[in-house]
Amino acid sequence: MEYSKNERAGQLLGFRQKGEPVLEPSELGYHCPVCKNAPMVEHEYDERLTWSEYNSFLWCEVCNRDFPSCLCLEDIEQAIAVFLDSVEVAVQHSYKKSLKPPPKSDVA
Repeated sequence: MEYSKNERAGQLLGFRQKGEPVLEPSELGYHCPVCKNAPMVEHEYDERLTWSEYNSFLWCEVCNRDFPSCLCLEDIEQAIAVFLDSVEVAVQHSYKKSLKPPPKSDVA
């Protein structure tokens, strides 16, 4: 299967660091905004919604799409907080990309 790609998300927000997450998105109350998959399936957390390769995004296996994580929350106050966190990540990523290494000194 070919996975969805979102080059703009990668450019603006960067890529999530590799590692094992402590909690899955469904355990934190996230759901797919399109297929609205339930967080629990047969008394188990739904693992079809996972952390995307892009910072501040989630990926739905059913839809094969990456969604901004703030869209995956029903609680509007929590969604606003997550959105602002995402903007902060984008600003930090932009700053890191713009940094140039210091010039080399001719003095040894």
